Formats: sequence, structure tokens, C-alpha cells
Amino acid sequence: MPMTRLDWHDATVVRIVDVFTHRNRKDFSSAVSAFRESGGRHLIVNLREATYIDSAALGLLALTAQQFRAEERRLSLVDPQGTVKQILEMANIDKMIAVFPTEEAATEARVA
Repeated sequence: MPMTRLDWHDATVVRIVDVFTHRNRKDFSSAVSAFRESGGRHLIVNLREATYIDSAALGLLALTAQQFRAEERRLSLVDPQGTVKQILEMANIDKMIAVFPTEEAATEARVA
């Protein structure tokens, strides 16, 4: 899973390209750990270029969202497409984690 992490406005954005599965969950976990260590308050996961997500990745997103709520941090998802969007909807992840069309919308909602 090629993944990039960057600070953007008052948030950190992790962009996931290709697949997000059990095999590459450690990359995501490392990005989340680095985010926590930085003292960040809002993590945005951009799924625009993700082509597939499996149950392990869904579980990781759900667990991260629960932990962030307890830590008074926010997790947002941005622009899932095709199969990824369908999988998130079937698993009701969109009920647990806010989904936005753009990174800008996610950061604006954070302050609203």
C-alpha cells in the first residue's frame, strides 16, 4: 500500500493508494502512532485512490475511530470510490466515521 502522510492545515492527511488490507495494516498503524506522537487532533484518511479494503482494514479503522473518540481526537475519511465505498457502506463504517468529499470539507467540518 503506497501511503503518504502529510500535515495539512490543522490536520494530518494519510493518503492510501491501491489496496488497504491485512498485509499492510502495519503501515497504517505506524502512521497513526506518528500522528499521536505529534500531538495531532484530526487525522484524515484519503481513500480516493484506494481500490480495495478488506475486513482487517475495516476493523483497524473502526478501532482507531473508537480510540480517537476516547482521546478527543477526530478521524475522517475522504472520497472513497467504487468498491471501497460499497464495502464501507455495507460495513456501516460511514455511520461511525465521517466521510467527506474532499480534504477541505473534512477540515472545515472539524471546526464547525
